[in-house]
Amino acid sequence: MTKVSTQDLKAFGLAVKRARSLKTWTLDELGAAINPPVGKSLISKIEKGRKETLNSRTVGRFIQALEMDETWIDRFLDTDASDDSDETKAERDADLIMDRAQRENVTEGASEELLIQLANTYAEGTHRDREEAYLGLRKALEAAQRIRQRGEMPPDNTGSQMNAVMAEVTKLNDAGELDDADALLDQEERRMREAHKTEQERLAQQAAAMLARRLDQDRLRNRPDLAAKRLVADLRQNPQAGKLFWMINSKAHEWREKGDKAGDLFALKVGLELAKFNYERVKTKSGLAASALYSLGWSHFRLAERSANDRHLVVAQNAFSAAIKKTSKQKEPVNWSASQGGLGAVQQELGKRTKDAELLRLSVHAQRAALEIDIAEKSPEQHIGWESLSISLMKLGELSSDAAFLLEAADALETALMLMSGKADKVELGRTRNNLAVAQRWLGSVTADLDMLQTARQSFAACEALAYSKEAPFGWARLKWNIADLALARHALAPDAALLVEARAYVSAARAFFVDGSDYQTQRCDDLLARIDQAEANLSY
Repeated sequence: MTKVSTQDLKAFGLAVKRARSLKTWTLDELGAAINPPVGKSLISKIEKGRKETLNSRTVGRFIQALEMDETWIDRFLDTDASDDSDETKAERDADLIMDRAQRENVTEGASEELLIQLANTYAEGTHRDREEAYLGLRKALEAAQRIRQRGEMPPDNTGSQMNAVMAEVTKLNDAGELDDADALLDQEERRMREAHKTEQERLAQQAAAMLARRLDQDRLRNRPDLAAKRLVADLRQNPQAGKLFWMINSKAHEWREKGDKAGDLFALKVGLELAKFNYERVKTKSGLAASALYSLGWSHFRLAERSANDRHLVVAQNAFSAAIKKTSKQKEPVNWSASQGGLGAVQQELGKRTKDAELLRLSVHAQRAALEIDIAEKSPEQHIGWESLSISLMKLGELSSDAAFLLEAADALETALMLMSGKADKVELGRTRNNLAVAQRWLGSVTADLDMLQTARQSFAACEALAYSKEAPFGWARLKWNIADLALARHALAPDAALLVEARAYVSAARAFFVDGSDYQTQRCDDLLARIDQAEANLSY
């Protein structure tokens, strides 16, 4: 089997683009003319010579659609023709991502070439599913818009030269040439530093503006490692360089929290890269190493929550365990408690995924130990400890069908809600109330107590009243799924067709959100719908 040369692939791409231009077709029109149709991600890659391989069947279909010179096929005759189109899943996903972005009107100002390039970058990246890739695309489009606006601004105290450079960067980005745009920014950054060595204040303003632009460009290129290096380099310029460890530690926390709140995978990865850099610097220094390991553990855990792969969880468990060993419970009780809580969170997640009761018991033990310290030290964040303990108890109660664990979980959540009074925002409050309702749901099922299931429904209603769908859409969809699951649990104890109607309505609402990106959650919805179908069939007998 022969591999077509890069030169032939580029030449064929130019010929396709020329033929399409002569017919005045858009990428979409050409895609529709090919039999069977293909998406514009594939066509764009072919025209730019970026498709690493093409088989003779695909080439033949392009030749027929565009009425091109048939001798082009000769260069591809010895290639493998087992695949009808050469179109990959990532390219099809990229087309779906672009369609959604255009439907939701988030592409204003972005050229088609830039949109295609970004969609392919994020579809081919390390995102767990298409929803995360789409969120990455949206953030990248926002970064591109900021770069574009900077280039359109009139000259100001950061210099007209920079405005001109940003305008040129925008053109390159719009043409899909992201690496060339980055090289131009490199050149401009060097020019700025050489031209203003004696103007420290002005240089600081320009450096701050450039850092923001570089971070946006790193997002466009999906390079969190480079973004972290830039942030560290910027912190080194700070006069408080002697406190560099804590400055980087704070910056890692900042990016981790920003990523967790916004569902921003890029920001979470930047936080992880910063935490890893800090740990490498101090791993031989026992005092600082414990703090670095704690930050590293939470950085991996936040990424683990969005991934079906357990690798991040294993690393997080090792990091928290090592932090505990390096921390004195007597001398540093608060730090020891924090690491215990982190270890308990990891053990709970691993135990839930693997249905391992022993891991869940270890999680309960770790959370109890952490909470004892929080109470003794009168920590203002005790509600977090109570909720963490409750979740471990609840998962153990679900797995073992032991009502005692579920009763204790519900009591712990009631305590957490009491301590949160007047302190929490509606998303945090909604999360805790949702957990309480889930604990009550399982307690009602395990004890066959209809009154407890009705109490769970009232707790879910209190969550709905908070109306946090815009602030936390994923959590809101999971709330809908939980309500549907509860309705089915109530029907199991007291069959009622109205409960099945309620269950179907809520799970359908949840599925409408999950279907655009979360295959795992969509499958959970389909499994619940199948159970509803079976329950309806049983009613008809």
